[in-house]
Amino acid sequence: MPIFIKTTAQMLPYKSLILVERNASVALHIQVCNSFIALITNGTLQPADLLPSSRILADLIGINRNTVKLAYEELISQGWAESMERKGVFVLSKLPIRRSKTVLPEEEKNNTSKESFSWKKLGKTAPNENLQQQTMLAIDDGFPDVRLAPVDVLMREYRSLSRRFHGRNFLKYGSAMGSEHLRHSICNYLSHSRGLIVAAENILITKGSQMGIYLAAQLLLNNGDNIAVGISNYSSADETFKYAGANLLRISVDDNGMDVDELEVVLQHKKIKAVYIIPHHHFPTTVTMSMERRLKLLNLAREYHFAIIEDDYDFDFHYDNKPYLPLAGIDHNHNVIYIGSISKTFAPALRIGFMTGPVAFVEDGTSLRQLIDKQGDTLLEEAFAVLFDDGEMERHFRKSLKIYKQRRNLFCDILQSDFKNVIQFKIPEGGLGVWTVFDEKIDMTKMSQEASKKGLYIGNGSFYKNESFAANALRMGFASLKENEMIEALGILKTIIR
Repeated sequence: MPIFIKTTAQMLPYKSLILVERNASVALHIQVCNSFIALITNGTLQPADLLPSSRILADLIGINRNTVKLAYEELISQGWAESMERKGVFVLSKLPIRRSKTVLPEEEKNNTSKESFSWKKLGKTAPNENLQQQTMLAIDDGFPDVRLAPVDVLMREYRSLSRRFHGRNFLKYGSAMGSEHLRHSICNYLSHSRGLIVAAENILITKGSQMGIYLAAQLLLNNGDNIAVGISNYSSADETFKYAGANLLRISVDDNGMDVDELEVVLQHKKIKAVYIIPHHHFPTTVTMSMERRLKLLNLAREYHFAIIEDDYDFDFHYDNKPYLPLAGIDHNHNVIYIGSISKTFAPALRIGFMTGPVAFVEDGTSLRQLIDKQGDTLLEEAFAVLFDDGEMERHFRKSLKIYKQRRNLFCDILQSDFKNVIQFKIPEGGLGVWTVFDEKIDMTKMSQEASKKGLYIGNGSFYKNESFAANALRMGFASLKENEMIEALGILKTIIR
């Protein structure tokens, strides 16, 4: 039988340790019970410590004595405490002793040298795009204007499907490949927009292009494998390949895209498992790969037996001429894994993308996808399929293309007139952003901070840098800004820089 004695627990400042909120939705006795549980689990109260009497505690924290009794009964029923006749209520003596927590929460958060467990550390993360949701005025790095998207039509179809008898089936588990209806719709869309002929079984619906990049990387790359990427490149893709254990071989990128001649020289000395390429509106510099280089890259893939991961995240927005066909559309040797996104052309938060490739590869991608995400939102996918079939998506692309071209022209006119001596850029043929190189004297981190103080979100350029690329540059998105917003945003930026 345990011996219970009075300890320093009787001297604790319960008046400040146990705080109750009378207007909260949680009952008072539960609040008191939870406070005691927190004191036990953080080591303030130890096994066999005597708790204050119900009368004393009621006086200290200003509640009814019966409320305290209910709290103690709850503690006992949950196994945190025990009652001894004529002695009082004690912390359960059988509980393991907890080390008293002496480190303040803020100190613990900042102490990165003493983690409780180990894990694979990831590298660079994307900019804090949550700030863009909180800030009305933002120069992003090239996102669509969600106000143009026919979201009302999409949600109407979503609600309509959910109400129909057959639509209720979409609330059950479905195929991890995604909605068959949407896969057929995307087949038709890829055929008439890109000349890419694929069947539904060649398509895996993903939650945006990033999931497609991740799945492709995990399937293709083993620890120590080499993957060729641009010297300037999409940082999230770089980190995905590193996480898969791959070595990044940096290949130069110029006005005609990745230098395939340089890649050929590397191939003669090193085994390359894959090449990651953004031939259409390269990220971040927006350049387009020439057809000559595209054909040579396909020939090299056939000769050296490597996969090409073609990221074509914003094919639909090309302004000055007809866009080049994707590599996947002219690949007759089945070396290309083609990744696209509806999120980048519709609304970033609606995560719909796709990955195409050989049937066996897509099947394995589907199996891997099931390990991290059982399936997508089938109702949303079905609703998007209806929009494709009804021509709503094509109308949206045509309307957006016209508006974005006007915005690109105005944006570049303002950059040319107001930032002539501090920003260098080329008018992009397509895409939703302008690659701008700032004068070296401009501290972009300070610029971003000062802009934030004035109500403008703009990045600091750190996301685009890597071990081989450190330009004092930034992608400046124009598509999501109306004319008046663009003038205001660039006006703020001009004030800060000047």
